[in-house]
Amino acid sequence: MKAITLVWLTRADLSNLNSGQGSGNLTELKTYANGTKPYVSGQATRTALFDTIARTHGDKFKCTSERPCTDVRNCWGCDLRGFLATKEGEGGERRWSPIKVTPGLGQIPSEIVTDLLTRSSVLEKGDDRASKDLRLANVQMTNNLYRFAMVIDVDNIGLVKEPIIEGKNKEQRVTGWKEAVNIGEEKRKIRVAAVLDGVFNLSGFAKQARAAASLSPEILLAISQDTYNQRGLKALEVDDQGNIKVDVLANAIQENIDLGHTVMFGGSAGIAGNWEEVLKVLGQYQVEVMPVHKVIETLKSSL
Repeated sequence: MKAITLVWLTRADLSNLNSGQGSGNLTELKTYANGTKPYVSGQATRTALFDTIARTHGDKFKCTSERPCTDVRNCWGCDLRGFLATKEGEGGERRWSPIKVTPGLGQIPSEIVTDLLTRSSVLEKGDDRASKDLRLANVQMTNNLYRFAMVIDVDNIGLVKEPIIEGKNKEQRVTGWKEAVNIGEEKRKIRVAAVLDGVFNLSGFAKQARAAASLSPEILLAISQDTYNQRGLKALEVDDQGNIKVDVLANAIQENIDLGHTVMFGGSAGIAGNWEEVLKVLGQYQVEVMPVHKVIETLKSSL
């Protein structure tokens, strides 16, 4: 197993999952397709994922993304998030994240509503006098069906390679690579399993301090690959009516089966409008339909 591709669909009720800068007292929803569809940035999705993992494995995160410790062997944050750490007089260290995440794209054109929030308090002025302070804020919200996708670079979790450089000055050249860090297969399995659990329990998006909105998978396509690539990320595209594009799904499944990859599917009726057509395509390729948690557990077992 060199990589795991996860593509999932999930519905979110009326919410603001990712905001733009806003103007005045208005918190604007991030949108695309000429403002008709909402989206959640890849950065926001990654932040929510790592926060979710840290809820269960808080002792494994030794630093913050703003101040990385660069200890890939012991710090899950630096290993999974990647980092850019500057060093005075030396430039800095950089690590590419082994977890690549797409933006969460709302699939259906939807109406945006504005919620008026108020906060009032009593301000003491002395001499037994008081005045009321009333503050107003407006938040844009919408409900939608979102598609997320992720590739886990299994091979590079807990692994750091450095170039072997020979020669001096202009004669310097790279003659090979050496492993600076390698946590080993057993520890690598634990970290990959934690990422999979993080996807299943995904939470912590914007405005969730007061309003709950789950973006964990309700329909999940998982591909276990022996070659790293990002080819399956569009496998669960949805049309404007909420129907999964079965031709795109069929092509993705066919390609991965031809390449010898393992394809798993989890979900149930009520999310996609054309569920029966989806089941027909899956049956054609003999892909079993399981509950989402079974897909996650099967992946973890196969590590």
